[in-house]
Amino acid sequence: QLRGDRNGNDLIDALKDDEHLETFLKIPGKENGFDIEGLAISGERLLIGLRGPVLRGWAVVLEVEPKMEKDQPSTLTLKKIGSNDRRYRKHFVHLGGLGIRDLCRDGEDLLILAGPTMDLDGPVTVFRWKGGANPTVESILHPGECEPVLEIPYGKGVDHAEGMTLLSRDGGGTETLLVVYDAAAKSRLEVPHAVEADLFPIRRPVGDRPLSETTKQP
Repeated sequence: QLRGDRNGNDLIDALKDDEHLETFLKIPGKENGFDIEGLAISGERLLIGLRGPVLRGWAVVLEVEPKMEKDQPSTLTLKKIGSNDRRYRKHFVHLGGLGIRDLCRDGEDLLILAGPTMDLDGPVTVFRWKGGANPTVESILHPGECEPVLEIPYGKGVDHAEGMTLLSRDGGGTETLLVVYDAAAKSRLEVPHAVEADLFPIRRPVGDRPLSETTKQP
């Protein structure tokens, strides 16, 4: 885990002086405060999706690179990878006012599961950030630059999509996305000790190579 104590850790300490996020560290997560819900690994880097805050329609992805502390294999610190020796980089993505519920790497792309920041039922959409798995600089993606690829159904007070992962590929350019839900409806709990998830087909953009021919997922 990151070096820290009951009051915070290296990431929180690094964000205390951030011009965009500092104020939101003091606000409850589900009230558009600082709230981590998405994680994806890309090589030595970790991409962190924030459910909140959403800043005038812009959601935030943080990029960090943890490293092991000398003589403390269970403790991680953060490398200085950002401008002005910051221990993180920021990426702003416009998702129509939605926050990030989960992240999933798809080759060189990043799939973003987006839903309301506040305690609302929907809408819920999966977006594709082309090249988002390996950003080379801090990014600003304007409306339309993240392609919406899937609308996720949701219920009234139930079935809030919270997690996703790529499950399989048929060899013809179609992927299967597994989506799991918080506040699962009763119909998803009919089998004892189990909860039903959903599978959705997603087509890769024309010309993209399969994951096995690009950088492999860990």
